Amino acid sequence: MKKFLPKLFLVLFLIAASYFFLHGASHAFAQTAPSPSAIPADGTWVSDPDVTFVGKVGARAGSFLDWTLQNYNWSFVSGGQNPLASFWATIRNIVYAFLTLFVLVTAFILIITRGRNITVMKFIPRFILIIVLITFSFALTQFIYQIIDVVQGFFLRNPDPSTALAHPFIWQGNLLYIGFDYQNFLGYRIYGAAYDESAFISLLLVKLTAITYYVMVGILLLRKIILWFFIIISPIFPLLLLYSPIRNTGKIWIGEFFRWLLYAPLFSIFLSGLVFIWRSGIPLKFNFNQAVVYPTSINILLGGPGQVLSLTNSLNNSNTFAQYIVALLMLWVVIILPFLLLQIFLDYLNTISIGDNAWVKQLMTTGSSFIGRGPIPPPAPLPLSSQPAGMARSIPFTAKVEIPQMHSENISSQIANLRSVQSGNEILRLTSLSVPTMQDIARFETSAISSDISRHAEIAKMHETLERIANPSVISSPMEKQRYAMVKDKLVSEGQKGDPLATSILSAANTVSTSSTSILSKQQELSKLNTALAHIQNPDFADPVEKQKLIAIKQQLSEAEKRGDPLATSILSASKKGKGADEDLKQKLKEAKEKGNALASMVLAEAGILELKKASADSFPVVNRVQSVNLDDYESVKKLWVENYQKLEPPKALGKERNRKEWISSDVDKITETINLLVSTDPQNVKKGMESVGSILPFLLIGGFSQTEVIAYLKAKLEAAKEVLSGLSSKEEEEDTTLENGQKPIEKPKEMEEQEEIKEETNGNN
Repeated sequence: MKKFLPKLFLVLFLIAASYFFLHGASHAFAQTAPSPSAIPADGTWVSDPDVTFVGKVGARAGSFLDWTLQNYNWSFVSGGQNPLASFWATIRNIVYAFLTLFVLVTAFILIITRGRNITVMKFIPRFILIIVLITFSFALTQFIYQIIDVVQGFFLRNPDPSTALAHPFIWQGNLLYIGFDYQNFLGYRIYGAAYDESAFISLLLVKLTAITYYVMVGILLLRKIILWFFIIISPIFPLLLLYSPIRNTGKIWIGEFFRWLLYAPLFSIFLSGLVFIWRSGIPLKFNFNQAVVYPTSINILLGGPGQVLSLTNSLNNSNTFAQYIVALLMLWVVIILPFLLLQIFLDYLNTISIGDNAWVKQLMTTGSSFIGRGPIPPPAPLPLSSQPAGMARSIPFTAKVEIPQMHSENISSQIANLRSVQSGNEILRLTSLSVPTMQDIARFETSAISSDISRHAEIAKMHETLERIANPSVISSPMEKQRYAMVKDKLVSEGQKGDPLATSILSAANTVSTSSTSILSKQQELSKLNTALAHIQNPDFADPVEKQKLIAIKQQLSEAEKRGDPLATSILSASKKGKGADEDLKQKLKEAKEKGNALASMVLAEAGILELKKASADSFPVVNRVQSVNLDDYESVKKLWVENYQKLEPPKALGKERNRKEWISSDVDKITETINLLVSTDPQNVKKGMESVGSILPFLLIGGFSQTEVIAYLKAKLEAAKEVLSGLSSKEEEEDTTLENGQKPIEKPKEMEEQEEIKEETNGNN
């Protein structure tokens, strides 16, 4: 439909234009040449059939446009009965009959699949909803049409008070007016070769104006007819939503429905805006006081918005002519622009997958609350991955990681895991987080190295959420502090019960909290430390819970000072009014904390200054209990990184620019080294390997990824880098071969030649 209609409009336009132009040409002085005595003198007005024909065409087009805009409603009902309703009822009854067949098909699927694809408790509410939509489809669609008509009526109102009584809605008098009596009009033109060009242009513009009006009318009337048929077949729409295989067809139908439904309100908005601009003045530089340049050659006077027409003001200079052309183009923009905007909107909607939405997934997982949950079915043995049966393809790496097997007889453990899914959904809702997939990990890492600051927003938001979970006390808002404290208690409680998602989020929160505080500048750290010391000195301004903790810290510091502890003396001295901590005291606190000093740890914790916890082999679980990962995930990761390495701007290294080949080669070396460390049997090497993936560690922890899956992710990224690097090398070889075959080589600067000679000598010595 969307490809056919533009072609149809183009064909109709060309046919109409050809007809008008050829008809006009055939009448151009086609009559028998008059005798010399009857030849009119140059500059005299003579009757002309072409002018008569074109003028009548313009008058008819303007009247047709007026009728269409005055009758903008989607339908006119006489006698209180819509003629479309009876045929709609016939279609509705046929759809009811088809529903019986759909029920039988669903029952057959339930028997064959034993409820794995669809259950009775999911089918019944969906079936009831579809029956309701079918029954009220005419009323719902009619209600939508009426709302659209209200919008149209609001914007199509005539803004000119002098003509609003006779024409309550926009009419040709507000546009390019061709207003004369159709029956009594006779066309005249000035005879003579000096006036032929002016007559031709004037007739051409009248024809183009008439064509424009006919196109506007044709689209608006075609839209009405399409909407009539849409409301007739509206009972079929809900059927297309019943099963997922035919849901895409329903999506296309609904898209076309809204394309034609929303065209009219957009058209009326733009047309109203056009009239407003014309009344206020087109924002271009026009000088209408110029002398007459182009003569008036026909008795059809033309003028743009706001022009007072006369024999000396009918496109008689370049400014009035340009204004008319601009006005005509603006009318075509009003016609075409709604189609373009609706196409962009529908293309965007087609990219949105409702099934991938986190809220929809959660709703589908938890089920409908008003129906209630049935008994938990006996679970099948939990798979170690979601790789489909029959696909004997392994994860793309060779590291041997021992994975414990789960036996089917451990029914109680499996039921607990199934129930933990419901708890996991509740945790995700409370934390406003989502479980990142392998593709999300690649996307986060891409955003982190991108030079586009806007792409860092999602990562920053997740980091902020994890920081608040890890340390709710730093939140200034009491309500937010209480909320995140409750979330953290919930996570701790569920983690103690063995919930893997809660454990993963807590681990990620602790990592983000410590890593974010480790990169604070010296000024920020000192500011936080001074704030904490001020709170310790004056705990009365804190909330009751925080106040008790600060009083306890102050008492312990006072007792330590009495025992002669120099660190406690320095802390209390710095916390007094008018004094503050310095870099030396901060460093002493950190050193004392490393030695196990409890007071130093409490003060630094209160200030939010902690050292980064190094990632270790214990950071990742042996088995991913949060989600399942299959081979398609790794293929998607590889595809994404191939695209990144080809299109992403190479990141700087130590502040220096790098070309694409240098960046990819560096990544190949780093990834290879990391994989070798992770597959090593030496725990120290494994620890170093885990430290090298620290930039994406929080996301890996939330996703519950195992060490094996992290290695596979790196392997997919490595293969992508090698593939792109190989392509770059092949391209360079082709360019070198082309130069050797006769093309003139590009002269290199002398410094570059010297560098290449040094490299060649070095390679020769090696």
